[in-house]
Amino acid sequence: MRNSIKTNLDKVYKNIEQHAKKANRDPDQIKLVAVAKNHPPKKIIKALKSDHRIFGENRVQELLDKNELFYDQDIEWHFIGHLQKNKVKYLMKIDQLTMVESIDSIEIAKELVKEAQNHKKNIKILLQVNIADDPHKFGFKESDIEDAINEISEFNNIEIKGLMTITPYNDDPNQSRHYYKELKLLFKRLNEKGYKLRELSMGMSNDYHIAVEEGATIIRVGTAIFGQRHYY
Repeated sequence: MRNSIKTNLDKVYKNIEQHAKKANRDPDQIKLVAVAKNHPPKKIIKALKSDHRIFGENRVQELLDKNELFYDQDIEWHFIGHLQKNKVKYLMKIDQLTMVESIDSIEIAKELVKEAQNHKKNIKILLQVNIADDPHKFGFKESDIEDAINEISEFNNIEIKGLMTITPYNDDPNQSRHYYKELKLLFKRLNEKGYKLRELSMGMSNDYHIAVEEGATIIRVGTAIFGQRHYY
């Protein structure tokens, strides 16, 4: 018998608590983004009924479609995928969009600023760092991130809240640990220079417990909550 979404959420929250305490961290300081990509709206409804409110999508059109169904609900959306320049304007139509986690270039940041100004909005963002230097992933190089922060910080209508990364998938979640350690060290060095970053988004279904131990303040969990993805 498959576990219910409420059961899965309870298990994830319990794991967050256990691994946060293992690392002498406050579990209440860790946000869980339930990644609903390729899952039908009925699963989001079940999660909402289980008192979960923060959801992530990585495709603009899917987010727009789902937002039409939940526009009047107490819900927060995080956009977590690669953002194409011609899709930025559509994101601005979503009132419950609270964060874009995946700003991976100056060009996209500039486009986001333009559209945010057009819509008279202020948007919180994370800068995506390709901490593993993976050719298959988007993001700023570690060596370029400080220059990117300096440039983007001068823009109006967007606020850099922290860093995000997506590491290469590995069946052994411990293989991600050194990448998460490296990103946390980068995060710490930047804050020591006065950048006042608050959020560190890292970790997914297979390794979020490792990310919690290494300092994540946001984790992005899909399969462990909603089960295997189904295109709908």
